[in-house]
Amino acid sequence: MFLQRNLMTATAVVYITTFLFALPLMCHKLGFSSYFRSPTEAYEFLEAQNEERIMNARNFFRNFDGKVDYTHDSQIEFSTVLLTAYRGSNTHYPLQVAARLLPQVINDEGKTVFTVLNFDPQLNEDVAYLSHFVNVINGSAYGNAASRSREKEDYIMGLETALKHNSTYILILEDDALPSNNLLNNLRFVLNHRMPGRLLKSRRDWAFLKLYYPEKWQGFGWPQVPELLLVGLLGGCLAVWIQLKIERRRKHSISLIFTLWAVYAMLLSYTVGRAHWIELRKLSPFLFSVVQAARCCTPGVLYNRSHARDLANFLNSVQCSEKYPLDFAIDDFADRSNLERYLVVPNMVSHIGVHSSLSNRLKDSAEFFLMFKP
Repeated sequence: MFLQRNLMTATAVVYITTFLFALPLMCHKLGFSSYFRSPTEAYEFLEAQNEERIMNARNFFRNFDGKVDYTHDSQIEFSTVLLTAYRGSNTHYPLQVAARLLPQVINDEGKTVFTVLNFDPQLNEDVAYLSHFVNVINGSAYGNAASRSREKEDYIMGLETALKHNSTYILILEDDALPSNNLLNNLRFVLNHRMPGRLLKSRRDWAFLKLYYPEKWQGFGWPQVPELLLVGLLGGCLAVWIQLKIERRRKHSISLIFTLWAVYAMLLSYTVGRAHWIELRKLSPFLFSVVQAARCCTPGVLYNRSHARDLANFLNSVQCSEKYPLDFAIDDFADRSNLERYLVVPNMVSHIGVHSSLSNRLKDSAEFFLMFKP
């Protein structure tokens, strides 16, 4: 009884230290943690971060000499198209995306082509500046066309622009989708080592690989309950194994130790936030995985070129609206064509747009307080 009381006391100390002191200090700036406390001037902080990225982008282009030359004999692997339009504010998202992607394109030595596709060209100062460094195509503005319909037309033109390069894959990026510093190499690793069924000839072909899924939807819900229980099982088993290694003679109840530490592991996982545990997988491409994609979203999508023409034709045949947005239409194409829809985990691009480009609503600041800076 005395030993059991000591065990309960020690466990209580660990619980209190972890959940009342350590985690509140460590996680109060993590947007999807139970301990998150939004700063009083959250959007001013995000604006300062954006200004810092703008300054870094300008410094890059200031030191960059000349325009990217694509005259190489190698087969083009990625035809990358950045879709952009005037947003009515000086966010300079296209400048940031181009500065992040261009060094990777240059290091690729002709295996990647980068094109900026601009709509409303008379208003976009970033694109006018970028035209000195990268290929820029000015698309047509669609006047009073509905925003969802205009978005679809822009996307079709992006696909058709990329198809002209006869590349193996097509990468479409929206102008507020900031790529990771090693996006292209990580993509190659995922395509070569992480695609499901790559060794099975009977596996269905795939239409696209999405590079982003909102962190706000990556938390623990009912579908993730088995995952949370598995964490508890592993935590409890690990604690029992350690206890048996330490003690030569059994002094404590194995079931009690298992229960206490299983609950501890589950609480730790839940309170830190599943989205932030997923973020940790960005530390190495060996931790990346590919899963079935949900019917959302399109900030960054890699397409299998062999199906891109059919996708463009399909989009031309449908009408997008608030009830039937572009990402739903793209997923419908995959379903009707009997093609797989994939998502890479963790995110390979960061969605840095604070305002929705379609609804112009301000996003929840929690979406931008993550473990790693974009």
